[in-house]
Amino acid sequence: MIGSERIAPGSIKICGLREPDHARVAVGAGATLIGFIFAPARRRVDVATARAAIEAARSEAGSRVVLAVGVFVDADAEEMNATAETAGLDLLQLHGDEPPALLAQLRRPVIKALRIPAGTDAARVESLIASYETSTSPPVVYLLDGFDPAAHGGSGVKADWHLAADLASRWPLMLAGGLTPDNVSAAIRAAIPRAVDVSSGVELDGVKDPIRIAAFIAAARDAFAPLAGAGL
Repeated sequence: MIGSERIAPGSIKICGLREPDHARVAVGAGATLIGFIFAPARRRVDVATARAAIEAARSEAGSRVVLAVGVFVDADAEEMNATAETAGLDLLQLHGDEPPALLAQLRRPVIKALRIPAGTDAARVESLIASYETSTSPPVVYLLDGFDPAAHGGSGVKADWHLAADLASRWPLMLAGGLTPDNVSAAIRAAIPRAVDVSSGVELDGVKDPIRIAAFIAAARDAFAPLAGAGL
């Protein structure tokens, strides 16, 4: 089991990967987490493709730890556990309305995504987080994503950085939603999250772009570097 300490401060996740070559590029550029979509979506992959990409990424990483994340939306525990075993996933990212009780049935640590409509105050989000903290296996990280009523993620809608900063001061937070190579530095400085996550922001015409992947990771690493000394 991967504990929260394995999602180190300053972690960078490239999500929505569909090709082994792109997984290899992401890891080679310095990504510490790689994500694969198993929910109905344009970026959905089958288990065999994900496994091939994870194996390629780990070959590229050598002795460096890279965590593979499977993204699901309202899937049942049996499906997620089976997919994790076959694909070689380290963590499960829940992007739907999964009840807190479900977490105890999962055999991998969980990243719980929070899709919060604009204008929601921090107290309501804290109440939602508190419900997951009651689980015997609470999430290792909470992911704050942008809210799109028509999609569960990957739409490029920007998250609320002010809310993210508030939450990140008390909870391990991964920031997603509308991040790009051009704004990720500002997002990290504003919110001081534990990690960042990107999918559409490193694509061109809907396909992962190696140049944008490398640029995003470089910008994020540069922004995280001075925070390390401040105890992030």
